Amino acid sequence: MELITFKTNISNEKALQRVAPLLNNAVGSANWQLDVAGVDKKLMVYSPGMINEMQVIDAVHKAGFYAVNIEDYYAIY
Repeated sequence: MELITFKTNISNEKALQRVAPLLNNAVGSANWQLDVAGVDKKLMVYSPGMINEMQVIDAVHKAGFYAVNIEDYYAIY
C-alpha cells in the first residue's frame, strides 16, 4: 500500500465539501482522509497501487485550493 501526504490550505468543513467530490473521483472515496484541524491541513491519500500525485494535486486545485507533497514542502525549507 502506498501513502502520500500533502500539505493543503483546506481549513474548514465547507472547503472540505467542495473538494470531496473531486478527490472521490480521482482516488476513490475510501482512499483519502483530510485533517482540517491540524496545522498542516494534511491530506493523506492511500492506494493499494501507485498513486498519481498529479491527479490529487489537480483535483484539489480545481476546487480552488493547493496541495503540495509534504516531503517536497519540507525539503525546500
